[in-house]
Amino acid sequence: MKKFNKSETKSIIIIFCVLFFITGFNLSLSLRRGRDSIRKNDISAIQNSLDTYLQKYKTYPLSGSNGEIIGCFSGGVQLDPISEKPTNAEVCKWGQSKFEGVNFMPQDPSFKKGASYFFVSDGRKYKFYISLEGKDEAEYTPTIALMNLHCGTKICNYGRGN
Repeated sequence: MKKFNKSETKSIIIIFCVLFFITGFNLSLSLRRGRDSIRKNDISAIQNSLDTYLQKYKTYPLSGSNGEIIGCFSGGVQLDPISEKPTNAEVCKWGQSKFEGVNFMPQDPSFKKGASYFFVSDGRKYKFYISLEGKDEAEYTPTIALMNLHCGTKICNYGRGN
């Protein structure tokens, strides 16, 4: 069996390096797009839960100062007899709390790096913000990024609301 000479060995190493670089880049891009897709799906799931909350209590849950949803209940729901709105709503914890048909509130796929979702509501209207990693995403919204809302350690750049 014949061995490779130096130039053939160099050529093979260069080809493998190029293939590893391209594969690594595509894998990184696919993982980023997957995380952004999860974020968009999470918003849709929470919007469905918010609509359920609205149907039950005739209001949207309020928001906390750090962008949390104040609409979870550790015990039974206590309603104000006049307004029929909940009086004992608590802050929902991302990734832990149960909220209107969702067993666990979703949390940003990069929560270990400090990323989070951001919710704003006055009871009549709401906006839900996330931070997409890809600036090339069709939904990336520079005007939201200019609002300088903090989705954890990231700046929010995409949102949905009613």
